[in-house]
Amino acid sequence: EVKGKQRFIETVRGRGYRFIEDVKRVTVDDAVSGLMMPQTVVPSGRKRVQASSRKHGIGNLATVVSLSEWRHEPEPASAMEPEAVVAPAKVKSTASLFRRYRLAAVTIVVCIGLGLGGLYWSNVDTSAVPITSVAVLPFVNFGSDPELEYFSEGLGENLIDRLSELPQLKVIARSSSFKYREEAPDLQDVARKLGVQAIVTGRVMRRGDDLTIRIDLVDAQNDKQLWGEQFNRKAVDILALQSEIARTVSGKLHLKLSGAQESQLARRGTDNPQAYDLLIKGDFFAKKSATRSKALEYYNQAVALDPNYSLAHAKVAQTYHNLAADSVLDPKDVMPMVQAAVRRAIELDENSADAHFMLAELAHSSWDWKTAEYEYSRALELNPNLVRAHRRYSSLLSDVGRHDQAIAEARRVRELDPQQLVSHLAVPTALLFARRFDESIVEVKETLEMGQIYGSYGLLGSAYAGKGMYQEAIAAFKESIRIGGNNSYLKICLGAAYAGAGKRENAQTVLKQLEGSKEYISPGELPILYSALGEYDKAFATLEKAYAARDLQLKHLNAELGFDPLRNDPRFADLVRRVGLPQ
Repeated sequence: EVKGKQRFIETVRGRGYRFIEDVKRVTVDDAVSGLMMPQTVVPSGRKRVQASSRKHGIGNLATVVSLSEWRHEPEPASAMEPEAVVAPAKVKSTASLFRRYRLAAVTIVVCIGLGLGGLYWSNVDTSAVPITSVAVLPFVNFGSDPELEYFSEGLGENLIDRLSELPQLKVIARSSSFKYREEAPDLQDVARKLGVQAIVTGRVMRRGDDLTIRIDLVDAQNDKQLWGEQFNRKAVDILALQSEIARTVSGKLHLKLSGAQESQLARRGTDNPQAYDLLIKGDFFAKKSATRSKALEYYNQAVALDPNYSLAHAKVAQTYHNLAADSVLDPKDVMPMVQAAVRRAIELDENSADAHFMLAELAHSSWDWKTAEYEYSRALELNPNLVRAHRRYSSLLSDVGRHDQAIAEARRVRELDPQQLVSHLAVPTALLFARRFDESIVEVKETLEMGQIYGSYGLLGSAYAGKGMYQEAIAAFKESIRIGGNNSYLKICLGAAYAGAGKRENAQTVLKQLEGSKEYISPGELPILYSALGEYDKAFATLEKAYAARDLQLKHLNAELGFDPLRNDPRFADLVRRVGLPQ
């Protein structure tokens, strides 16, 4: 204390103590020198003491403190003397006082260093550790403009697609993450259900030509926001903005990207904003079976606006193929259009996962098994999170009898798309094709606890039929048809279950309805019912028609349970050989 006042530390009532002397930053070398070198008493009677803490091995933290101008007033010196001469007794007193000051300074520096060290560790950016799993929730259409709904969904899906191409990152499929549409979901709960570390959310607002997008990244497991930013752009700049958002988000995830991956994130599928707008409108309608034809219209319009838009060509091919695979359209009418579209897509972009996926689908459908496997693998190399490629690859593996691998792929489908019921059915389907009926039934029933879709009951019916439990199979197939599965395949399976249960008249009624239908009935599926009725010659005659037409369903010749009664017939073995499947 000096004259009753505290010079360096004062008491704060109810709080503790605080350091009140001026501080300033100096270099570590200067500070150490100030502590270690003897001080000189200068004519003004002042001396400077500097204190520093050395680095403590915690990142780049170095606490450096300078305590300015601690004053000691020596005895007055003669004004005529160029330097004050201090008597020995006074020198001893000054040295003693200096030692006390230096001890006090060191003590204060240590305390401050420890305090700053604690502050450092409490605020250290733990997010520097790479995030390896993420889910992008549907971007909120701020203002609830119905005309903006497809646009906001498209932005979120575009980010999913771009991040999905990074092999070091698990990205949840939109069919699962987009289930969380509520305004303020519990992000920790969402992360737990989806099995991810981080969540990306977004808000979109558009006023005329002005576009505002807010993106946030949250470490949901630790309940910590990692980053947030608002992007204000003109609507015409949306293509460049999407690339910017993808690069920024990947950076905030602390992923180490190769040059090729950075280029991949930055690329644009088209430079035509209108073509892009049409494509995301198509995506919006493609999600529902009832509106797939509408989606096809938008995809074709996108191609017309930009003939060099590879992704639009791939979407055209995929939509046509799906309509044929579901027996909505006759494959002989559709497949030439599928082939033309996918060839153009791959010519325009050799690194398009969507195009390679469609090449795999074409090869799979035309029984080119080696090419199909190569193209599925190539699609997954370009986009390791492409759920439909994992699902279809699992189906291929079942077709060629590699059941353990098929089940493993199916489990990957469920991991990437945990809230989508169709994806949950991939595992029991692979188990069914492996003739592991009991396990398949258990898996289907677990899926039914999540929700009901006609595919679940159809699969359950097939598993029951495989076990010879035909009454249970009939009930399951009826329920499947009742809740929306009014397609020819399920009707064929129902008729076969009637036949297995000894209800031949019911089976014949179903057969007559199918034979008289004006809808397309696959010749690769109808033999299932002929076989169940014991009409083997009709079954093989129809299978030969399917072979001549290159029917899509013959790719499942080995896996399909309905053909089991025919397998001991040499005619069936010959057909399997011609299709190229292993015996």
